[in-house]
Amino acid sequence: MKKTAAILTSLVIAGLSCIPTAASAATSEFIVSPVSDETVTSSNMSTFPFEVMKLVNKERTSRGLPAYKVLPELIRAADIRAKETVKLWDHTRPDGRNGLSVVDDLGLDWNYLGENIAQGQTTPESVMNGWMNSNDHRASILSTNFQYIGVGVAYSGGRYYWTQVFLGSSANFPVAYYPEHYGDTNNDGKIDSIDASLVLKEYAATSVGKPYTLKSSERARSMVNGDNVVDSVDASIILRIYAKNST
Repeated sequence: MKKTAAILTSLVIAGLSCIPTAASAATSEFIVSPVSDETVTSSNMSTFPFEVMKLVNKERTSRGLPAYKVLPELIRAADIRAKETVKLWDHTRPDGRNGLSVVDDLGLDWNYLGENIAQGQTTPESVMNGWMNSNDHRASILSTNFQYIGVGVAYSGGRYYWTQVFLGSSANFPVAYYPEHYGDTNNDGKIDSIDASLVLKEYAATSVGKPYTLKSSERARSMVNGDNVVDSVDASIILRIYAKNST
């Protein structure tokens, strides 16, 4: 399968950078002003990936573009890359490989890949505002080459590190779902305590070696924290989303 992943890197003072796909590689450099959002505690960031993905699709659908779907493996990839950018602020990984090699590590078949990274913004809205006001980052968010997205957020030294990973593929991913169903284990259109209970039931079973209680699609919607495991952490995040949606 032919793969296209040429690199276009943008380095900025506030920490925005991206790798969109293109026919040929290019490099550009630009500056943006540091953000001054109200500080948000790191405990609140567990719902940030969900919020960023919803904002991405809001930008896409408002322009008549199809919404991106979520893949658990891309959430995992983005989570890994967010943590790696804490150690090395670059599209190169700490081991010296290209940042998008994380997708190959997770065994995903792809035709197009892209990565946006950012640091310093304290809310999903502020990081999306930064990305959408950068031509290169906006191009990845609005690309017609991609169908799937994953978002990761890390927190270190009082700063947030954000990563979006985009994937376009001719392969079929049956477990892919729209961000609105992130955490919606039973797919009833609501993210609530029932979903958290189902996750905890699954965790209780698998932690003692019993068979899965959830279908593969249900597990996919439940693996929300980027570790590709259904456990009590996922249940906690689902309850936080439920609480936010209820206010």
